[in-house]
Amino acid sequence: MTTSMSAVLADRIGAAFRPGPYQLPDGRTLDSYFDPYRLTCDPALLRETAAALAALLPPDTEVVAGPALAAIPLVTAVSLHTGLPAAYIRAAPKEHGTWRQIEGADLDGRRAVLIDDTARSGTSLLRGARLLRIAGARVTTAACVLDRDAGAAALLTEHRIALSALLTDPGSAP
Repeated sequence: MTTSMSAVLADRIGAAFRPGPYQLPDGRTLDSYFDPYRLTCDPALLRETAAALAALLPPDTEVVAGPALAAIPLVTAVSLHTGLPAAYIRAAPKEHGTWRQIEGADLDGRRAVLIDDTARSGTSLLRGARLLRIAGARVTTAACVLDRDAGAAALLTEHRIALSALLTDPGSAP
């Protein structure tokens, strides 16, 4: 838990954990699952979480961004809380219309902070950061609600990105 978040909020966010087992995309399992929708579908909890995430942003942040789907409500709530513009990263470019993979704010030359619900290995955060960088953003910070402490911080550090989290769950790494 960070100093920007109260113990009460940490307990409320903790209610989003569900007992496992939960299967990861690589086939391994976790004993518990962090359900971001239990957090983002509760307006009061989402508002409090957005304020806590906003406290993790560097002062020179110009844009907040995050991947679809679970991070979209978090990014939107942080944008509303801070007044910063937002950008959303699709898993793949849209196959009609604009054909864009990133929607929202102009990123060229702007300092963007990548926001997500959970960090585990860091590969999805790194993928998002790369896409933002290709679009012209300067990305040196990522923030998440829960760091599963399974290598994300180390991987991101290798790519000059600092990871901040509201909660860390060191007992969950497979």
